[in-house]
Amino acid sequence: MIRVLIADDHQVLLDGLNTLLDSVQDLAVVGTAQNGQEVIDFVKENEVDVILLDINMPVLNGIETCKILTKEYPAVKVLALSMYEKASFIQQMLKKGALGYILKNTGQDELVEAIRSVYNDKQYLSKVVSDTLMQSLMGKSAASRQYIPEMTRREKEVLTLIAKELTTQEISDELHISLNTVETHRKNLLSKFGVRNSVGLIKLALQRGLLE
Repeated sequence: MIRVLIADDHQVLLDGLNTLLDSVQDLAVVGTAQNGQEVIDFVKENEVDVILLDINMPVLNGIETCKILTKEYPAVKVLALSMYEKASFIQQMLKKGALGYILKNTGQDELVEAIRSVYNDKQYLSKVVSDTLMQSLMGKSAASRQYIPEMTRREKEVLTLIAKELTTQEISDELHISLNTVETHRKNLLSKFGVRNSVGLIKLALQRGLLE
């Protein structure tokens, strides 16, 4: 029997979920809570396998509650049940230790499947949630590939000569600038591109079409 605690600050939803899950043979709702502190207090005194955890709750929100549960009660599985489908909320809950994330408009069959999955240590994300995360990751990846930092004329010249494998001394001679100035431009380029060395700098510059 999977012991379930439902946490949400809306009594109507608590009652509805309680009734819905009560009809499932291998599930037992052992309690309800209307804020994060009530969740923590309940878990201290009772055996719970899975917590259906809302994010937007008073006193202690779902994200902070999940963080505490993961640290102090690692055996308890958290399934986020929220109206929020923004990637930032999903990522925060998963980062804090939630094993699953589904939306409040989820049907009974999927809800039960999600509870069983997290109970068995398997991550469960509803399709909408999974698609949201994928779109977010793709967007960040595309933005990363397309981002081109602003460079001065001299920095562009230094970048081109680094790509031609010229040494600091050779770049200094070519551009008629001091060694320290060359190093300053190189450090500025590394910082602007967010890389650690010249190899990473050239690789990224090639990816973004800055070098022929």
